[in-house]
Amino acid sequence: MADPVTIGTAVGWGIKVSGWIISPIISRLFDKAFSYLGFRSSEKLKNLERKVLHLKLMFEAMDASPRSDRFDPWIKELRRAFYEAEDIIDAIDYQNLKKHIRSEAGDKSARLNLRGRTKQVVRIMTDFNVSIVSRIKLKTTLDTIESLIDEGHKLLSILNVPACSVNFNDTPYNTVRSRSTTTSAPPEVVFGRNQILTKIRAMLRDAPADAGPSSSRTKCYSVIGIFGIPGSGKTTLAQQVCEKERDDGFFELIMWIHVSQNFSVRTVFIEMLEIATDRKEDELRNLDMLQKKLESELKGKRFFLVLDDVWYSKGTHEQQLDLLLSPLKAGKRGSKILVTSRTADAAKALGAQDLFPIPDLDEEQYLSMFMHYALDGATINDQALRGELELIGRKIARKLGRSPLVARTVAGQLNRRLHIDFWRSTLNRDLLNGTMEALWWSYQQLEEHARQCFTFCSIFPRRYKLQRDELIHLWMAEGFVNTTNATEDVEDVSDDYFQELLSCSFIQQRQEANGKEYFTIHNLLHDLAERVAGSDCHTIEKVMVGRIPRSVQHLFIQSYDRSVFQEHILNLKNLRTLIMSDSTDKMTEEDFRRLLGCLKKLRVVHVNLGMLGTIPPCIGELKHLRYLGLSGSVFRNITLPPTFGKLYHLEKFSIPPIAQLHFSSNEGIANLVNLRYLRTYFGLNSPDIGKLTLLRTLPIFTVKRTRDFEIIQLEHLDNLRETLIIEGLRNVSSKEEAHQAKLANKEHLSFLILEWNTFPQSSSLILESPDNQKLVEEEILEALRPPSLIKSLKIRNYRGSRYPSWLSGERGKLESLHILGFSNCHGLDSPPRIIESFIYLRTLEISFCSWNSLPVNMHRLTLLEELIVHGCRYILSLPRLPWSLKKLILTCCNRSLVESCQMNGHPNWQKIVHVTEKTIR
Repeated sequence: MADPVTIGTAVGWGIKVSGWIISPIISRLFDKAFSYLGFRSSEKLKNLERKVLHLKLMFEAMDASPRSDRFDPWIKELRRAFYEAEDIIDAIDYQNLKKHIRSEAGDKSARLNLRGRTKQVVRIMTDFNVSIVSRIKLKTTLDTIESLIDEGHKLLSILNVPACSVNFNDTPYNTVRSRSTTTSAPPEVVFGRNQILTKIRAMLRDAPADAGPSSSRTKCYSVIGIFGIPGSGKTTLAQQVCEKERDDGFFELIMWIHVSQNFSVRTVFIEMLEIATDRKEDELRNLDMLQKKLESELKGKRFFLVLDDVWYSKGTHEQQLDLLLSPLKAGKRGSKILVTSRTADAAKALGAQDLFPIPDLDEEQYLSMFMHYALDGATINDQALRGELELIGRKIARKLGRSPLVARTVAGQLNRRLHIDFWRSTLNRDLLNGTMEALWWSYQQLEEHARQCFTFCSIFPRRYKLQRDELIHLWMAEGFVNTTNATEDVEDVSDDYFQELLSCSFIQQRQEANGKEYFTIHNLLHDLAERVAGSDCHTIEKVMVGRIPRSVQHLFIQSYDRSVFQEHILNLKNLRTLIMSDSTDKMTEEDFRRLLGCLKKLRVVHVNLGMLGTIPPCIGELKHLRYLGLSGSVFRNITLPPTFGKLYHLEKFSIPPIAQLHFSSNEGIANLVNLRYLRTYFGLNSPDIGKLTLLRTLPIFTVKRTRDFEIIQLEHLDNLRETLIIEGLRNVSSKEEAHQAKLANKEHLSFLILEWNTFPQSSSLILESPDNQKLVEEEILEALRPPSLIKSLKIRNYRGSRYPSWLSGERGKLESLHILGFSNCHGLDSPPRIIESFIYLRTLEISFCSWNSLPVNMHRLTLLEELIVHGCRYILSLPRLPWSLKKLILTCCNRSLVESCQMNGHPNWQKIVHVTEKTIR
């Protein structure tokens, strides 16, 4: 198999240029711009799209021309003009939003009538006046883009590039996005590696007879190396070894570390410590302290360490690799290290005695793997068609150089398009004759916005652990997600892009030792993304800053250096994205202020701050800002300036879990009408949040009797997801007011808590409520019927004399409910009748309630697995319990009940004898 590193240069420049020019995206920019200038020209748009696509195909035909460097200034100018036009349009949108919000100010009825925003981002109307200055800027920039497109055609004619016949129906750009095309990546299967897998696992068991700690003369570990070219399956093989070892439990500690070319020993130590201790280690910055703590954690343990993607260059890496191994001597003898690298020298530098080169798969093994990914999960009833697809597929596979990575990406594209014509045309593509060429072809088949999303991922360091939701939120903030109609949900479209990349292996799913999933991008695909992105994306890596391109749009800081920040980053006036790794040194509050004051075109900001008390007022000048993330473990209170309410485009605001927001303006954040995500564990003490109809996360809402804090604020927040805690229900005065919350319409909620007054956790301190107050609480709870698909419901401090009809199933059933809880409910002695309603209930929690018994017929809850009863003094006996019950916690209850449950032969003891896990005290 040829080395993809060398053959990739043949398509490098073509990828860099033609991969960026995506005609539908440019034509949509022109369409919106023309509407803002007050005219539409469908013929002009069609002509422009034809020119751009023609230009793109001609670039692809050039491959790597020796004269291609003359196009670099041209492509930079085209990108600059394109981004400038986007910024002008975005500024116009901002001004329109500003006018719209100001026109609503003071009009209470208008502020609450916001249903039009519930399914889509607030759309900007075009029936407004664009300022003369904005018109001139926009018209000039559009003329520049058109001129540059024409200039590109002229430059190509100088190189005698043949004209390409353009068939708009034969390009990947007109692929209609469909939800049904992909669901998830097919399961990763290892083909043809059983023999080497068995040998490696046998060596892992080759422990010395004396398995004590190492001495000064002997090491407690031995090293095994796997080496081979990129894309040959080294990491996949190591993952299979790691997975099987986790199942066997032979090693006391298993650690997986991705090393990469420009690694930091300190970062590797921190990652090892986090795995060994199962907690974050962000405070220990001193290398000696880290080493000593790591030695302490490894002492006496037989560990298995995988060092993935180790690089070695003589004179560069020796000292670092020696230092990396130094704390490992504390482990128990019989420990093992498995190294994957591109060369044998890297494994040898770590002391590997046993080396395993990754051989090419034999032809049949490779064909089997390819067809697995091409037809896995496919439903093809026509056996003749299936046979023809298999025949063509095997011919395609023979062109791919037996690269496992290429097999997954190309086969993934075929799996999404089970059309015989597409498979035939793929077979005839010359681009499949090399590794990078085949990956480039696979990239071209992606939907154009999915390509944009993938290219953006080059901003992250290699093998960076990506989180699905965070990545999707970043794509949305950057404007990469395109919805085709007003009813489409932008998150759903974003998830479609993610699933498309996942199904074709452009993004690969991985799993932590604790089962938590994350995603990575293979090094070769990262190379591809970097070439397409060009100078748009840049990463300041650990111990290697390098030159930062002046034209960079998206910047990831893995190693923060204050001098680099002040001398270079603050001069990147066109920067749209700045993301700081949480593992790097923290930014000062002063640098954060300068960042916001200097870089006005930022759309995404995520910084790691050492201290923050008040967000600087100049943040209100960031008219394009859509994503603001603040991380850091020191600050607990953050005050927002009045200007924060001017961030009309803001979609996500994330702060540390322990931090609490304070508002210096009476308006709070009610004007942030595009806000979708607010990440804070505390409540939001901001008035009039009913305007934020796009909001998806609102952990706590506290009802108050003051204006703009009433429960009616929840009426149109139908996009809320995850958890909602409604506190202060004592401040709801009537069932009519409670009905206005329209809780049943919040169909995306999973966890709901309804809470009245908070009392001390002792029933002796409960004060008797007046009868009329009990009646009001009964009516309020009746009106607060949860959404039918709720999974967890808890009722706290309720003092009504009856439970609502929806709890007994009289007004619809909550059949999806898995967790039901009652706490401090003291209005009546008998429990609610819940059996008929909750047939799928898994957990029932009851604490400090005045009930004299548990619900009757509990044995009919045939899926109930956990029962928790705490502080219930009046319950004297247990009902018949279901056989499905696995866990019982009975604490601080009536003493006779507790004793009888522990008395062999007592009826209460007999009712729980089948429960395997019991806590009774």
